[in-house]
Amino acid sequence: MSGAGDTTPEHLTQRQRDKEARKEMDHSSNAHDATGTAAGKCPVDHSSPAPREVVPSTALPVVDMPRLKQVLSIWARPEPYLKKCRATYGSRFRVTIIPGVPLYVISAPDDVKQMFTAPRDVLHTGSSNTPIEKWTGQNGLAWLDEEEHTARRRGVMPSFRGDALKRVEQEVVRLAEQEVASWPRDRAVSVHPFAHRYTTKVILEVLFGEHRPSCEDEMFREVMKMLEFNSRPATMRPFHLLPAWKMKLTRMLRPNGVNEFLTRRDRVHRMVEAAIEERERSGESGDDLLGVMLGITDADGSTPSRTEMRDEIMTQFLAGTETTASAICWALEFLTRHPRVVERLREEIEDGTGDAYLTAVVHEVLRLGPPIQQIVPREVVKPIEIGGVRYQPGDRLWASAYLLNRDEHNYPQPDEFRPERFLGVKPASHTWIPFGGGHTRCLGDRIALVELKATLTEILTTCDVERADAEPESAHSRTVVNIPRNGARMVFRPRRKVKAGAATA
Repeated sequence: MSGAGDTTPEHLTQRQRDKEARKEMDHSSNAHDATGTAAGKCPVDHSSPAPREVVPSTALPVVDMPRLKQVLSIWARPEPYLKKCRATYGSRFRVTIIPGVPLYVISAPDDVKQMFTAPRDVLHTGSSNTPIEKWTGQNGLAWLDEEEHTARRRGVMPSFRGDALKRVEQEVVRLAEQEVASWPRDRAVSVHPFAHRYTTKVILEVLFGEHRPSCEDEMFREVMKMLEFNSRPATMRPFHLLPAWKMKLTRMLRPNGVNEFLTRRDRVHRMVEAAIEERERSGESGDDLLGVMLGITDADGSTPSRTEMRDEIMTQFLAGTETTASAICWALEFLTRHPRVVERLREEIEDGTGDAYLTAVVHEVLRLGPPIQQIVPREVVKPIEIGGVRYQPGDRLWASAYLLNRDEHNYPQPDEFRPERFLGVKPASHTWIPFGGGHTRCLGDRIALVELKATLTEILTTCDVERADAEPESAHSRTVVNIPRNGARMVFRPRRKVKAGAATA
């Protein structure tokens, strides 16, 4: 054992190492001053700071918990699990939920910012989408990287912006009025199925616009039934990668829901392919996603295949519906615990001169209850240094929206629902990431914000909302998103307005 006076490098503190480094630089400076150079100036910049220590990713702490327990924790109790990990290991740690994959959770704002701004040939997202491949296939935007991703994103962008966005916004408001009016009154219901029905109808507008396929009603029913599989634990398994004989056995175990899911998915595939063929025959163009994709011609003269179009549509059926439905549920979960916020929202809605507070409420909902608590991991394909850590090819970076948003250094009193924190303040791109970030940021972010505003406006205008259960609902996984454990159980009652000038009790 070394004594107290041991000054070997491994026993020096960082402050001592910095001090020794400065001594060495001072000595070097004096020597250079004495001898000089041909130009009369030392070629070494002695004003630069001492080199910062960079550690390998393998030096980061690893969560000390059996793999299966970690998987179940992320599925059933993600918030306590993440909080405990950060309290124990800090803002960077490795989870071992995928055998053989070094998966590093990061939640420091600077780390997230560097990840979002990294060159496209350094970090990839496509290879991290295996968990949703059973829905999306491998030919959609979610699976592409670098130039392929850039070209596809540029190609489909018109269906989410400009005139297409204006068209969708009008349908969003109409559907909000229609759907909320159909929700049950005066009895406790789980909001999620109704919110999901609404967001799926919105996505049909994004996908097909004015040119609806003849099988639309049947497609809608099958998609809704297919996506019910997201609530089953089996949805977490990459069973689509199993060899044929294991897949056959898996499908025979009917209680797991795999056979029903795959059967319905095949039906939806056939209907989507029929819709593509029907649209091609019609020759109708449009700014909806299918119309836009039918009009894409790449630089080499090629056009998207039917499989690519099908996979883009299937991606939207999953990612474009589950996320916003989750956000609607979280909005009601928070608002019913904060009547003061509800009253202020109603005053703004009734005034009708702006939506600044409604916007702040939506931003706060997405901060406190981000539908995707852990955004899609980035796979390192070229070595990269982020936050003083050197990550190597094969490592994956998993940014935690939940931990980022619950950090008191980013948001004072982070666990409190306080929309006022966003009044007149635009959320920062690396501390508020419900839509991801960088060049892979969600294309439908603006549509999602409009959906949230439209549904909240309609609900608060026409209903008085009561909680069915006094206790707050915790987060529960539904494959790609987290929703309130019981789907946000609420009672909607017809709103009783007090007429101006009427006596009140």
